[in-house]
Amino acid sequence: MNKNSRFFGALSAYEEFFYPDTDLYELPDHLRVVLAKNGRPGIQLLLKTDALSLPLSFESDAFSVEWYRMKAIPVEYNTGDGQDQGGAMVLENRPAQKPAYATHLAPFTVYDCLEPIGDVLEPENGLAALYFRLVPKAGLSAGTHAAVLHIGEYVCDMTAQVYGVAIPENTFPVTNWFSLKAIAHFHHLQEGTPEFYDMVRQYARLMHSIHQTQFYLELNDQCIVSRDPYMFNFDYLEPLIRCFLEEGLTTIETGPLLSRGFLPNGMPDMYTSRFSCAMVPDVYLDTPEGYDITVRYVQSLAAFFKAHGWENNVVFHIHDEPDIHCPPEALEPRKQQYYLAASILRKYLPGVKIIEAVSSAEFRGGVDIWVPGTPGYEQHKDAFDHLIGLGEEVWTYVCCSPEGHWLNRFLDFAVLKGRLLFWGCAKNRISGFLHWGFNQFENNMNPFLGTSCPNRTGIGTNFPCGDSFIVYPGTDGPWPGMRLEASRRGAEDAALLRLLREKDEAAHDALIARVFRNNSDYNDHPALFADVYESLLKQLSD
Repeated sequence: MNKNSRFFGALSAYEEFFYPDTDLYELPDHLRVVLAKNGRPGIQLLLKTDALSLPLSFESDAFSVEWYRMKAIPVEYNTGDGQDQGGAMVLENRPAQKPAYATHLAPFTVYDCLEPIGDVLEPENGLAALYFRLVPKAGLSAGTHAAVLHIGEYVCDMTAQVYGVAIPENTFPVTNWFSLKAIAHFHHLQEGTPEFYDMVRQYARLMHSIHQTQFYLELNDQCIVSRDPYMFNFDYLEPLIRCFLEEGLTTIETGPLLSRGFLPNGMPDMYTSRFSCAMVPDVYLDTPEGYDITVRYVQSLAAFFKAHGWENNVVFHIHDEPDIHCPPEALEPRKQQYYLAASILRKYLPGVKIIEAVSSAEFRGGVDIWVPGTPGYEQHKDAFDHLIGLGEEVWTYVCCSPEGHWLNRFLDFAVLKGRLLFWGCAKNRISGFLHWGFNQFENNMNPFLGTSCPNRTGIGTNFPCGDSFIVYPGTDGPWPGMRLEASRRGAEDAALLRLLREKDEAAHDALIARVFRNNSDYNDHPALFADVYESLLKQLSD
């Protein structure tokens, strides 16, 4: 007999979203979770209650617990069904029916935001929304461990099956681009102050917790100290870089060298065939003045890195997406200018690796770390697989596209899709992942009020809901989201799958095939995925 028959709600250790309108049922009196020895599984619980507050406790000799209140976040638009930025990235006119690739018909709300709390939970509108993460204690052994969850009067016995494998650290590199301006704005801080750097450290700590290995500091005209002649100084970056390195991230990611320039209306010249200097966008690179500016820029940057012993710890973006929004007649001129910029960079900073988001393999010899979007990879799979076979490093990324049935991490998609992206990396022998949106709150958008990011490119509609962020600007620091948790676990999966591939490549491929075939053909059923994940842990423990 269920001793909790008087409690109604929802309880899940699956990779899935809960919603304020999630169907409630008689809560179970037992829950089983599986994990690696250093895994950190998360559990969601909705509990119908009239209480104003509920005490929380977790009895376990094997785990401590991190408690979070789940906050419902608005999703004002459904995502479009294309894969190109030139199209309708969000459906501004509400469709008559829910798109087949979406979880709900917008507008709706979803429990994505996780507010850290103590051991008391305050319900809202008669519903307690709880997320808690198990944290294994040092030296946890493989085997079955018992625990007991208490939330108010509701009691749930838990069984944690710990498998005899540990998730490797820093074997699958990840970067999420972030906004320093958004950190300052939402936390009411002045950039450059001790309080600001303390907050940056909190963000860096959260990045490190999801296995992010490198951090992108996008250069701007703050580095210009003279304009006649142009001279540059990068000392202002030192305290920022130390924040990230001291919090465990390992690689400085920076750039750019080139700019598309701007149209008379102030919008980027997306289709240009002639790049200009990143810091002086009205001067073309392929002019004597442009060459002089770029050389001085790179010389100063190289001297800064060398002075701190960081010169061999740098990856560099010359120009984001150089072959995207590129008319056919512009490709060869762009390549020539890109190679010129690459030669200048490598001349003065020979230890650098050039990393670039691309859609094709056209920039051979200019790029060290290729980062195609998932549609670009699928379209040019043979070319990118050939590069991998040559020993070159190929990552992947998603952003405001692809849409529709393609895997991505938008708020109207199943949260599991963001985790399956990493299984696609493993399947295709892709060695890293990039995303542009950690906390990119454009034009002071407030994610607690609206989640569709304004689009400053002049192409297409607003960006899809949730595209520009996976964390929330909390009252006391960054708050994680469920999509951040999915990304964390995805990076862990990629590291574990690499272990399995080294152990038994055929078993690795067969296991992935149960849930992933390509980036638009997959099975995102949470129960099936949980079964496949346990098989992964079991095969690594045998």
